[in-house]
Amino acid sequence: MKPYHSRLLSFWLLLLAILFLASFLTATAIFHVLNIDVIFHILLYSTLSFLPMLIFRKRKTAFLLSLAVAPLSFFFEFLHGQESGWGFEWFDAFANNIGIMAGITVGLFVRLKKHFENESANINPL
Repeated sequence: MKPYHSRLLSFWLLLLAILFLASFLTATAIFHVLNIDVIFHILLYSTLSFLPMLIFRKRKTAFLLSLAVAPLSFFFEFLHGQESGWGFEWFDAFANNIGIMAGITVGLFVRLKKHFENESANINPL
């Protein structure tokens, strides 16, 4: 694994750990009041599903790890609902899945771009 990929992997694992710990926080009501909670969910989960598409070389591994973020999002929402007393929030889970689909989509386009750049470099070496 290249150093660039190992740094991205470390960042991805750190984000997962922070999200797990944040699931136990009960002081997130300010985000609900300001209606920025959904934006955080979309951005965080799009990042979490996008990074494996960059990190892992095998397409199947990258796609499955990106897709595995979806059940984790439901688990983290469940934990947060239990700890905060708000219960499971379907709208947040929906926002998580929108972010996951966006991250996978962008990741697929980046992989395709990289694939075609490598292929054209092999055809026309300058």
